Amino acid sequence: MGWAAEWATTSYNARVSPTGNFEAAWLRRDIRRLLAMFAVLLISGTLGYVWLEGLSLIDALYMTFITITTVGFREVADLSPTGKVFTIGVIIAGVTAGSLAAGILARAVIARHTWFVQRRMQKLIDNLSGHVVLCGYGRLGAIVRRELEAASQDFVIIEQDDHKVHELLEDRTLFIQGNATHEENLIKAGVERAAGVIAAVHSDADNVFIVLSARQLNPSCPIVSRAEDFRTATKLRAVGASSVVTPHSLGGKRLAQALLRPTAVDLADLALGDDSHEVHFEELPLPAPLPKGCRSLAELQLGSHFSLIAVAVRSHDTGRLFFNPRADRPLYPGDLLLVMGELENINHFEEFLRERKAD
Repeated sequence: MGWAAEWATTSYNARVSPTGNFEAAWLRRDIRRLLAMFAVLLISGTLGYVWLEGLSLIDALYMTFITITTVGFREVADLSPTGKVFTIGVIIAGVTAGSLAAGILARAVIARHTWFVQRRMQKLIDNLSGHVVLCGYGRLGAIVRRELEAASQDFVIIEQDDHKVHELLEDRTLFIQGNATHEENLIKAGVERAAGVIAAVHSDADNVFIVLSARQLNPSCPIVSRAEDFRTATKLRAVGASSVVTPHSLGGKRLAQALLRPTAVDLADLALGDDSHEVHFEELPLPAPLPKGCRSLAELQLGSHFSLIAVAVRSHDTGRLFFNPRADRPLYPGDLLLVMGELENINHFEEFLRERKAD
């Protein structure tokens, strides 16, 4: 399973300090406890041999030390039956302490490796810009991830569940392990540089907090939030959500409409990028400055040149959506053009816009 499994199978997390140093509070704590255990064993063993066998302090300390460490040197004196039973207890305690020490050492090695992986992943995230921050990796988050991957969109996931983090590690996916409601985790995920934020955790209260924090950190990016209760949608929009999706309500409507209006549902699936259809919808932002030959739908000649249909135009300044726009409608830089057609033709049109912009 490699380094991903090693990181995921330990619950002992190292972290990078503000100075970039390795920090693991649990390691210092466990070492102190282990040293205290050895000290108690040495003291109790020494006093036990003095009291049970009448040994001198130095002989009793020596006897305790070689027994705890199981080095196998001979006893300094013949032991009584009681002393032999006591020695068995000291050996068991020593082996137990040694096993604990080995476990701490192994976890320290893994934690150190984890620290290097965290630093490497954080550097990759720090270099991202225009990515999507996905908060929550449950069943809904996993679907969102697949859609982002299909669109070749960079993204960073914020998730705190160890098992889900294990899955992300195996897939080599960029993520931040932690609570998405904590502002520092949003900052680590680069929300200030993000092209969008998706709040997809199960709790509506957490989603409200995520949206509020993300909006404060990035006032201009679109934020889409999940809402379990439709009554929470108003609150989410009030704190900065650009759009709110209620999965249960959306799923119920989809089930009913699939029976009542199956053709309309097929068309909606096209708009949502269903791969089972050959025809696709795509939003294309018009470049600035707008090149010649692209200043109206008539000039673009989408149908004759690209076999595409102009479904709608969203105005860049008012946000108003114009369905079935007229051919003579003027186009402006920043307008969003919603087109429908085969994916190959859409790609040709995108390439055409890039070439015209370069000219």
